[in-house]
Amino acid sequence: MRTKIIVVGLVAAVIYFRGARSHRPVKGKQPETLRHQVERLWNDPKAAKSRKKLAKKVADSAADRLKQARKAV
Repeated sequence: MRTKIIVVGLVAAVIYFRGARSHRPVKGKQPETLRHQVERLWNDPKAAKSRKKLAKKVADSAADRLKQARKAV
């Protein structure tokens, strides 16, 4: 009876550790580093267009705020 409990415990431990290892990432392809992700995003034409559009919007808004401040004084 005692040997059966030990065998069942060993089998359960083996199954547990096999399952725990199966959820780890495979050591094949290296993941893309943060630096490469930022470079790819920075060089993306769509992102560049968005940055340019946002810069223009901010500049226009700042100019409007400056005009309002000058009128208030």
